[in-house]
Amino acid sequence: MVGVSRILVIGGTGMMGQHLVNASLAAGHPTAVLIRPAATEDAAAGDPGRTKLLEAFKARGAKIVYGDMNDHESLVAACKQVDVVISAVGHHGPDLEGGQLKIVAAIKEAGNIKRFVPSEYGCDVDQVEREAVMEPARSILQAKVRVRQAVRAAGIPHTFICSYWAHGFVLPRLGNPEVDGPPDTTATIFGDEKTQVIFVHEDDMSMLVMKAVEDPRTLNKILYVRPPANKCSFSDLVGVWEDKTGKRLDKYHMPQEELVKRIQESPFPLNFQLAMVHATMAARVCDQTMDASAGVEATQLYPDVNFATVHDYLDGLINI
Repeated sequence: MVGVSRILVIGGTGMMGQHLVNASLAAGHPTAVLIRPAATEDAAAGDPGRTKLLEAFKARGAKIVYGDMNDHESLVAACKQVDVVISAVGHHGPDLEGGQLKIVAAIKEAGNIKRFVPSEYGCDVDQVEREAVMEPARSILQAKVRVRQAVRAAGIPHTFICSYWAHGFVLPRLGNPEVDGPPDTTATIFGDEKTQVIFVHEDDMSMLVMKAVEDPRTLNKILYVRPPANKCSFSDLVGVWEDKTGKRLDKYHMPQEELVKRIQESPFPLNFQLAMVHATMAARVCDQTMDASAGVEATQLYPDVNFATVHDYLDGLINI
C-alpha cells in the first residue's frame, strides 16, 4: 500500500530536500525531518526563511527530529523511528561522502530500514568515465561511487535516483551557471546540438522517489528518470526561449578551452557546476545506456506520470 512508510528526510531544508519533504507529505507518508539543534538556533537567530520553512513543514504534519550526522547515537535513534531514510545532504565537496557514510553506518546499526535513498539525483556515477571529468566534479562523483559501494556492501535495501539536471537550477539560467537569470542580450551556449541534456523538475523527481520507496521493482536498483520530451541541447534550450519571448539573442558558443580555464579559476561551487557542464559535453553523462540488470526506467514504470516539460517551465519564467 502506497503512502504508509514512515520517512526520514536528512537535509530537508536544502534546495532539493524541500521538494522531497513536500512530496513525502503530499503522498501521505508520516514524515520526519532531521535537524541539528544548532541549525535550529542559527535559523531562529538569523535565517527567518529557514524558520518559516520548518514551521510550514510542521503545519502540514511533519515531525522535526533533532540529531546530527556527526552524532552516531542520535542518528541511529532517528533511523529507528522510521522505515525509509532519504538523504538530500548538499554537495559541499568530496566530504559529502563522509556524511553519507555516517548515515549508512547508522542505518546498518538500526537494522530496521526497508529502503535508503542516498543523495544523488544526478547522472549514473557508476557509468561516468571519470578521466574525462574535471575537478572538483571528479572527486564528488567518485565519492558518490564509494557511497554506493558502502550501501551495497552493508546489504542495505536501497534505490539510487538518477534524474540528471534539475529544472530549477538550470532552466532559469538557460544552462549557464555563471548567471542569475535568463539572458537579456547574449546567451552563452555550451556544446553543440548533438549533445543532449536531460532536464527533470524537482517536484517530479521527488514524487518519483515516493513511488520508488514503496515499489518492489525499484528495490536495489537504479531508477533512471529520462522523460523524452525533456531531452534537448543547450543550444536548443536557447532557441526555445527565443521562440517563446520573440526576442533574438546574440549567441556566444564557448570554446572548450575557455570553459576549462573558467573551471580552473572559479571558486566552489561554481567550479563544480561548470565542471558538470563540461562533463555533460566531454563525458556525455546524459547519454548513458541503461543496464536492465541494474536499473529501471521511470517513464516505463510509471507511464501515467505527466512530467513537467522544459516548455512548461520556460512558460512560467515568462509569466513571472
